[in-house]
Amino acid sequence: MRAAVWILVGALPAAWALGQGEPQHPTGGVSPDSERNLFQSDMTVMNGMVPVEPMAGMRMPWHLMAMGIATGGYDSQGGPSGGQEGDSVNWNMLHLQGSLGPGLLSVMMMNSLEVVTFPKAGSHELFQTGESYQGRPLVDRQHPHDFFMNLSATYRYPLGPEAGVWLQVAPVGEPAIGPTAYMHRASAGENHTAPISHHWQDSTHIIFNVITLGGGWRWFAFDASVFHGEEPDEHRWNIDGGAIDSASGRLRVLLPAGWSGQVSYAFLKNPEPAEPGDLHRVSASVSYGAAGDRPLAVSLIWGRNIEPAAPTSDSVLLEGAYQITALDQVYGRAEWVQKDEFLLRTKHLPPPDLPVRLADVAAFTAGYFRDFRLVRGLDTGLGGDVTLYAFPRSLEPAYGSSPVSGHVFVRLRWGREALIAMETGGPAMHHHPM
Repeated sequence: MRAAVWILVGALPAAWALGQGEPQHPTGGVSPDSERNLFQSDMTVMNGMVPVEPMAGMRMPWHLMAMGIATGGYDSQGGPSGGQEGDSVNWNMLHLQGSLGPGLLSVMMMNSLEVVTFPKAGSHELFQTGESYQGRPLVDRQHPHDFFMNLSATYRYPLGPEAGVWLQVAPVGEPAIGPTAYMHRASAGENHTAPISHHWQDSTHIIFNVITLGGGWRWFAFDASVFHGEEPDEHRWNIDGGAIDSASGRLRVLLPAGWSGQVSYAFLKNPEPAEPGDLHRVSASVSYGAAGDRPLAVSLIWGRNIEPAAPTSDSVLLEGAYQITALDQVYGRAEWVQKDEFLLRTKHLPPPDLPVRLADVAAFTAGYFRDFRLVRGLDTGLGGDVTLYAFPRSLEPAYGSSPVSGHVFVRLRWGREALIAMETGGPAMHHHPM
């Protein structure tokens, strides 16, 4: 399986070569890196969900933005541990931003209705692990996201045209850990399925009582967070809260020609209640075309979980999306992750006296998406993908010899932006579909 890692690393130069040239059509993600420098980009404070370009010394009118995605489709996961069902991945965001005093204030709320559009135990997904249901760890299931995915306020203070500091306070937010979450990465394109390496890389995109302080200069930024380390429980409608007991730090850099990267470290206090124990997480990633303004977007992500009571485990993910035309997109993902073999085989945690044995698991996904744009302001599209796997023979009783999984889905995407004359108390000055 180590050969798979070298294949992923070796593919990156080819991705770079394909991506050269002038931008043609944007990929389907949300733009993390579209600004001139890291201070001016909302990547520094909310992982790039809404890019803006305020200039130091200039006041920015208040903008209210609403945007979201909803899919509806059929999911078929093969083999003895699989299943078939319909489900809907969805989220909606409201974002208010404008000048306040000498700086810029951003307020965001992000919600999901997956609590009612997913099965209660989560959607079928082979080899997926993380979080719990009815006190038992979820295995071969992707959990629904909480109703409150984000509830945050961020204030940025300029220290000149290319530098500044920021502070974010979030009852529900994303601490300074890892790359942009998979659902907002341009490189994921229209692939809305969580990677099976999700809980090694970007699972902390919903965490409670987050306080983040950061600073940026030109192409560099550093941010650090304190927060409650436990991941969301199975009660999805509420805000879990909890004492601040965990911390993280991250360094990010914008590189020439559309490249960007990050490294991060986090200490998580008892993140999985169904699997008690603290966790140290290290990650590094490099991305091309993360702004979504080029025909190709690619990300290579490494994540490591270090647990005192279990062997250190690693993961590697390579994903990309290519916009063939303004309406046609292909996307793919290849990932490798080390997971607890006993947990995958039996769907139960191993006994305390049984040493943890790691299994190398790989998944390879290829998909196609067609956008029809039938209604102004509401992008409508149809897509599908297929996933193949590689894993040890010891897991064949649970998964079969060669399971195949697939999705077909309809995707709706919407967005509106309004410029609000808040300082004069007047009506909205204009609005337009995104």
